[in-house]
Amino acid sequence: MVMQELINSGEDVLVFYNDKGSFNHFVQMMQQQMLRVEKLGDDSPLKYHVELVKLLACCTMGKNVYTEIKCNNLLSLDDIVTIICHPLCMPEVKEAYVDFLNHCYIDTEVEMKEIYASGHMWSLFEKSVLVDINQLVTNATAASNKTLQAYVLNGVTNLLGSFFASPFSDQSAIVQSRQLIFVQLLQAAHRLTQCRWLSLGDRFNVENCIRTLTESAKMRSIALPPELEQQVATMSSKTAMLTRQTTKWLLASKQPKYEAHQSASLMRWDRSIIEGLQDIVSLLEDQLKPVVEAELSLLVDILYRSELLFPAGTEARKRCESGGFIRKLIKHTEKLLEEKEERMCVKVLRTLREMMAIDVNYGEKGDALRQTLLLRYFQSKSTPRLPEEELPLPLRAAPLVDPAKQHHLVTHGPGAKYLQRAGKTLHEMQNHLDREGASDLVVELVIKSVHSPNIFVEAVELGIALLEGGNPIIQKGMFQKFLSDDLNQAFFKVFFEKMKDAQQEIKSTVTVNTTDIAAKAHEHKQDTSLELDKISRKHGLKSNGVVITEELKRELHNAGLATARAYGNARNIHSGEESSAISVNSPLEDILAEKLEKHKDSREQRNQLSNKVLVMQPILRFLQLLCENHNPDMQNLLRNQNNKTNNNLVSETLMFLDCICGSTTGGLGLLGLYINEHNVALINQTLEALTEYCQGPCHENQNCIATHESNGLDIITALILNNINPLGENRMDLVLELKNNASKLLLAIMESRGDSENAERILYNMNPKQLVEVACKAYHQEELIDEQDDGDEPDAGSDDDDATVSPREVGHNIYILCHQLAQHNKELAGLLKASEDPQSASFDAKTSQALMYYATHTAQIEVDIVLIPSNHLTHIASFLPQIVRNDRTLEQIVFPIPEICEYLTTDTKIKILNTAERDDQGSKVADFFDKAEEMFNEMKWQKKLRSTNFGKLYGNCRLTFGFCVAHL
Repeated sequence: MVMQELINSGEDVLVFYNDKGSFNHFVQMMQQQMLRVEKLGDDSPLKYHVELVKLLACCTMGKNVYTEIKCNNLLSLDDIVTIICHPLCMPEVKEAYVDFLNHCYIDTEVEMKEIYASGHMWSLFEKSVLVDINQLVTNATAASNKTLQAYVLNGVTNLLGSFFASPFSDQSAIVQSRQLIFVQLLQAAHRLTQCRWLSLGDRFNVENCIRTLTESAKMRSIALPPELEQQVATMSSKTAMLTRQTTKWLLASKQPKYEAHQSASLMRWDRSIIEGLQDIVSLLEDQLKPVVEAELSLLVDILYRSELLFPAGTEARKRCESGGFIRKLIKHTEKLLEEKEERMCVKVLRTLREMMAIDVNYGEKGDALRQTLLLRYFQSKSTPRLPEEELPLPLRAAPLVDPAKQHHLVTHGPGAKYLQRAGKTLHEMQNHLDREGASDLVVELVIKSVHSPNIFVEAVELGIALLEGGNPIIQKGMFQKFLSDDLNQAFFKVFFEKMKDAQQEIKSTVTVNTTDIAAKAHEHKQDTSLELDKISRKHGLKSNGVVITEELKRELHNAGLATARAYGNARNIHSGEESSAISVNSPLEDILAEKLEKHKDSREQRNQLSNKVLVMQPILRFLQLLCENHNPDMQNLLRNQNNKTNNNLVSETLMFLDCICGSTTGGLGLLGLYINEHNVALINQTLEALTEYCQGPCHENQNCIATHESNGLDIITALILNNINPLGENRMDLVLELKNNASKLLLAIMESRGDSENAERILYNMNPKQLVEVACKAYHQEELIDEQDDGDEPDAGSDDDDATVSPREVGHNIYILCHQLAQHNKELAGLLKASEDPQSASFDAKTSQALMYYATHTAQIEVDIVLIPSNHLTHIASFLPQIVRNDRTLEQIVFPIPEICEYLTTDTKIKILNTAERDDQGSKVADFFDKAEEMFNEMKWQKKLRSTNFGKLYGNCRLTFGFCVAHL
């Protein structure tokens, strides 16, 4: 482009001195400049010409055929040689022309035959190059000329190296006829190396030039004088020796050798330094991470009150107050996907999701930083100070919530959580984002982001945040969108294909995992038997008929580890040589420990799920929330979209459960080989989603799951009945949660059925006695935990609400499952009643104790759902999740009585009974539920009070006080 502009500009810019008259003028300018002491001025025509030639040299740099041909037409080889060889030519001009000659005629993309076939270059070497080198070597005045030095040591050496190293020069025969000049060039270059004023960089350039000339002489069989040849060989040997010594020194500096007795201590010191550095980094991370997170969280605060960034009364502020900023941001997110700005799109989606996140505690420093920055953003000097009520809630003196408005908010469930920074409940914030188009954005991105996995996951996560708590407004809005055939077909097809891909991924890897586990078990068994054989042979033991079971082997192994640990502790107590020996071996032990950790990490990495399978967890959670609160429209839509190609997500979810639990590869007794800590959360989510598909009930989805051709029902039953080991040996809490969700799913499949078909299908491959045993085992497992807790000191700061599932709670759910199935199976009903007769042959004390507890803590009622106030339905559903009916029929509900109900005092029961409102029909039900929150708080307080010694003392004092009052 530069070359083309130069050509188009004409002779006014391209000023050359090619003809005789202009050349003489050019020589006069150089002669006048040499008489001056100062350098070339910027306004000098000579300076302009030199810079023009340099610019042309830059245009031809890099082997560009187009610019090379254009420059050949501007400056011929004759003109270049004539100017350089003139006795009055300045070093500045020579340097520019030599550089141009090198790039335009020698270092070219195509061969310039003229320069290799003619004698132009040899005339240049003889009349200019040799003269300048000899003048620089012999004349002290010339040696002080920095411009001449730069020209010879850079320009001339590069020219000689490029010319004689060029592949086109090898084909020229003219070098043979110019051997004398060639030898003179080599001699002059060698004499140049003898100059003491050469710098290391200049000497390197000259030696490279000599090396190139020497190799060219060998290739062309040019005879060099013996003295010159010896001088060049000596120089080359010195250079090679220096290079070898430098290389050795560098290697020695990179790989220091330590003495043997110092290696152990140095390894310990290095390890101590690394560990200390890690501690410093961890400390800084702990201190700075909350501050960084606090600063990043300000973006959400700005989105909450974006109108405060603009002066009052402006058009921008009015638009932001009406939600225009959020609306524009959501619209812009779709454009980001179209423009393939994936990182920015993911960032916006995460920010929108954070607007519905619960407030985080950033600590004192984090909160102080937030206050400072919020004041800087919202209280700028150019804008008037905002009144208290317009400030964001974090900047107010106290959170302001209108009591009248608070009465109309959602009072129960996740939607009732109050977002302090937003000044709204989660339900209100969800609706606000929905009005600005967030739910539309979720639908659009799910459909369009098939080839962008990160955006797809973030879109589904945003949908989960919008639907958290089963927001009915957003559910209804999405259902209205799905009424369009094209939209719902494209939307549900994405999830259908994701489920298919996940199943295929599991099938392609589960065989390898099973083989690895089986091989490891076989190797472990072989190693154990070999160890026992070695020990018996060593001590001369003979077989005495004792059978060593796997359990006994495990106990012996644990005893051996304990003995080794105790022996190691005893050795560490002593000082002297033994302790020093141990400390010397510690680095080796640390290395072995690191290798063991790496082996464990690699084994865990093999068990981790791939991204194609992990994406199923947010997908299933999203589908579950679409059906939350017994949404029959969405439940039926997931099963049947009334399209030409129907995507039955209910059946596909069941097939995914069947696949991830390994039913497609073998028997149901091998669940422990497939269920581990990495996939148990995904299996739980699958069970919860299937449960939500059925609850309400949705009879069509119940039949779809119960009558499916896969092993779905058998898998669910096996999760309840079978021991899931080795997961159960290390994480029994995860196994209990799995059994709890499986039992809830079976209850949901049988919920509100007028027939016994689904119950019979469940009982078909189920052992009733085994089901009862599982429930009783869970009860006694709770007793063992209670005994262990009694031995420990009570924690005063512990929270009453435990996030883990109680074994007794799991057993109670399984008992209710037995109670429901017993109506369709006489054997199961007999097992539940056999415990009542101590004289029975099948009587078992532990079983009787567990069943008696379950029976006394289980109740059933008949509920008319129409009489329950609508604002209490969500709260009641958390206790009795299967009572929502649309008609006025009575529903029989079997439910566990929570243990906390035992803490409701008799006085409160009598008070509720006597003060309940009975004026209007159904008024007592509404009044009772209005007082439910107060009773629940009393029960929690009584439980906490009685768990302390003060509570027992308070009870005794209360009894004594009552006795004294009675005698007054």
